[in-house]
Amino acid sequence: MVGQGEYQRAVQFLLPRSRQVDASAEVHTLLGLSFLGLNNPNVAMKSFQAALKSDDGDDDARLNLGYTLILVGKLKESRVVLEEIVKRNKYSLMEKVYLNIGLSFLQEKKCEKATLSFQSALEIDPTYSAPYFNLGKCQSASGRLKEAQASFQRAVDFCPGCLDPQLELAAVSVRLGERKKALTHLDSILQASPSGAIEQRALALRKQIAK
Repeated sequence: MVGQGEYQRAVQFLLPRSRQVDASAEVHTLLGLSFLGLNNPNVAMKSFQAALKSDDGDDDARLNLGYTLILVGKLKESRVVLEEIVKRNKYSLMEKVYLNIGLSFLQEKKCEKATLSFQSALEIDPTYSAPYFNLGKCQSASGRLKEAQASFQRAVDFCPGCLDPQLELAAVSVRLGERKKALTHLDSILQASPSGAIEQRALALRKQIAK
């Protein structure tokens, strides 16, 4: 259910099981992921905490808790949780740990520290799109537009269907005065029939280029 995005059904299935005395860490973790899917990070946080109480060695739950703490704005607390995984040095997805540590610094606008974490993630997995994307955000914010363009391009290369990196790539291309390149990316985005903020921003950028 969680994998198919049926979060409400998953909650209905998991909630009574999570209240049992012997509820496993997996039950709490899946419940937390369901609440995240329903955009309820505060309740998800409690589920991930319950998962760790059930099994302190569950670094999947620890990673999810760290990410959820970022969502609710508890950035320093998130790093304490995530750095515990680093200390344990047993987790198989350390690139995700470093990504989230970087995200916590990015939220605080500490791009120098964020960059180090994103680079650590990429040392583990050079094909991981998300660190390139967020590295590009740091570079763009500090005016290093060519570097940002290269990072966003790598994010697009490794995740061709991801629209956020394409949109940032288009935006930085506009700032560099590369209108033709920006239009190519914007047309690709709009052909995917996006909705919400991505569509609005893509249309606004296209209108800006047309002036």
